[in-house]
Amino acid sequence: MICPRGLAFVVAVCAMGLAIAGCGRSDLPELGRVQGTVTLDGKPVPNAAVGFYPQSGGRQALSIIDQDGKYDLIFVHGVNGAKTGMNEVTVFWPDGSEPTVAIPAKYNKDSQLKFEVKPGKNTFDIKMESN
Repeated sequence: MICPRGLAFVVAVCAMGLAIAGCGRSDLPELGRVQGTVTLDGKPVPNAAVGFYPQSGGRQALSIIDQDGKYDLIFVHGVNGAKTGMNEVTVFWPDGSEPTVAIPAKYNKDSQLKFEVKPGKNTFDIKMESN
């Protein structure tokens, strides 16, 4: 006979095993690692964000731009990359952030910027111009 403490331990171990088995990430689409630099008139745009939105539908990938203008897209927590295929791209200020420069609409709400993400490593530098 298993005592209540022993039963609780067995249940906890089984629950952890099921949780680990369910976290295999086999439900993810094909991804490509996406990194690059974002500049406006040749200067980095720190603390802004870049988003890749797959034209075929599905989850977008996002990244906050660091002080040097570099980004590394995140698809879901702990998984870097973006869905492969053609992606529409925008640069924007995240909610609650303090904009330091105006991001031109052609890279933001009226963005026509697109990149094709391929399996493996992708580098896409976004060189925005004010004019």
